[in-house]
Amino acid sequence: MTFRDLTRRLNAAVTDHLADGLATYRRANGETIAGVPYELDLSFEVYREGDQLPTSVKAVEIPVALVPTYQRGDEIVIDGKTWEVLGTLTDDGDFRQLEVG
Repeated sequence: MTFRDLTRRLNAAVTDHLADGLATYRRANGETIAGVPYELDLSFEVYREGDQLPTSVKAVEIPVALVPTYQRGDEIVIDGKTWEVLGTLTDDGDFRQLEVG
């Protein structure tokens, strides 16, 4: 078993236990990906270039393995509420945190 295999198993276990639930990811072209585990943060603080103080944004973290690509304008449906993807905040190759609005 390789290190990458172990990392995938660990990520799956963490996602199973820490996810806020399952979302539907809807691409701008209409393609949907159902059953995407997510974590929703309604007050994620970011420092934008040139700002003196942090800005609070809404963020959704999803596994890259299930949603390998994204673009601005895609949507994430969580409990009947639709969030529009505005951009990426973090991406470590396993999990991607997207700014939503």
